[in-house]
Amino acid sequence: MSVGRVLRRLTYYLGAYHKARLFRRGLAESRATDRWTEVEIRAYHDRRLVALVRDAATNIPFYRELYERAGVAVARFRGVADLPRLPTITKADLLRHGPQMIRPGVSELRIVRHTTGGSTGTIATLASQRGIASYENGCIYALWSRIGVRRGDRIVTLRGALLDGGRRLYQRDLLENRLTISTYHLKDETVDEIVQLIDEFGPRWLHVYPSALTLLANILQRTGRRLTVTPQGILCGSEAVYPWQLEMFRAVFGCRVYSHYGHGELALLGGWCEGAETYHFLPNHGYLELLDDDGRPVIEPGQTGEITGTGYINWVMPLIRYRTGDYGAWDAPGPCPACGRAHQRLARIDGRGQEYLTLADGTKFPLTNINALHGMFFAHIYRFQFLQDVPGRATLRVVPAVELTPQRLAEIRAAFSYLGPLGLELDIQPVAEIPLTRSGKQRLVVTSEDLARG
Repeated sequence: MSVGRVLRRLTYYLGAYHKARLFRRGLAESRATDRWTEVEIRAYHDRRLVALVRDAATNIPFYRELYERAGVAVARFRGVADLPRLPTITKADLLRHGPQMIRPGVSELRIVRHTTGGSTGTIATLASQRGIASYENGCIYALWSRIGVRRGDRIVTLRGALLDGGRRLYQRDLLENRLTISTYHLKDETVDEIVQLIDEFGPRWLHVYPSALTLLANILQRTGRRLTVTPQGILCGSEAVYPWQLEMFRAVFGCRVYSHYGHGELALLGGWCEGAETYHFLPNHGYLELLDDDGRPVIEPGQTGEITGTGYINWVMPLIRYRTGDYGAWDAPGPCPACGRAHQRLARIDGRGQEYLTLADGTKFPLTNINALHGMFFAHIYRFQFLQDVPGRATLRVVPAVELTPQRLAEIRAAFSYLGPLGLELDIQPVAEIPLTRSGKQRLVVTSEDLARG
């Protein structure tokens, strides 16, 4: 065996060992927080925040200049209570100041770069240390383990993969025991092959974008097809999952549905527990705030605010008070009644700011409140998307699954007619196709500006 081949094998095995070690660390540290009390969690956040803010102000040019301009006395920063004194940042800062947000002096060999924001049309480049994905995967498995997921379980993935440039329908990963199916190929004409693939693979879990599984479930409902193997559960992530989707998934697949929240910026990670559909955020991953449109803290249970995160796991490009563009509402204070964990909890995540329609008086109307999205609607429709340019008026673009006769169009209009008195006029527009985003997701609400950006 040549020296070069030996070195390549050694590099591969050392890399695999490093990834496995970080995975186990993320899993263990996340599970350890299950036993922490509220006092212990608050003390932990105070320590991490003080160390993070002082380090960023000293070593990262962007934060040093940001805090100097804002007049922040970093030496007097004491943790959670002082967070409102710090300026928030947004994706615009990532776009304008990305290079200045990266820790100087870190070798490029230790850095991984990736993009985020494909669902909004605004693409930002992020940097992190190598191995961070393995640590976060460990954190995610800690969440999934609450409902019985184990490493090595058979999993079918429907999450936007563009396989071989879009030429392949599926790909098997023997090492991870996964079957990945491209969301770009979820169509009526491929459903027989997809069902056969899933049945032959025999997954224990389906790991999905909710929008992707909605499309598959819709096709199965209309064609009368069903999987012969019932999965133990569905693992939703990367998008908000709406009540009408939960109802559809349970009806079509006959199994439990679980949801977790995370994002490419790596600031926050949370998921449902064993007995409640509320999002429990891992303390070791980051600190969660909800802010109103003016940047003031939202503290009342049930009140909606913008999800704002300070991440602990990315030391190459830390994000401090990062406004995600996602919205959620606090659960009741105190430990979770179902599991006893003292983690920060959201009662719901309403999705991105773009997943609201705006009424004539300026009120934001989340898609969770649209009760016309039910079986009759999906019996006629393949995909749908709302287009809104001005408050009080929107267009519902639909890709028909069947011929939209005048009677069927009238039924759809009647189902949404209740929106008129609320302050939203809705037009129905049949279209041939609604494209997915670069990451394989489907935007449910867009503006003409979004469409112009592509």
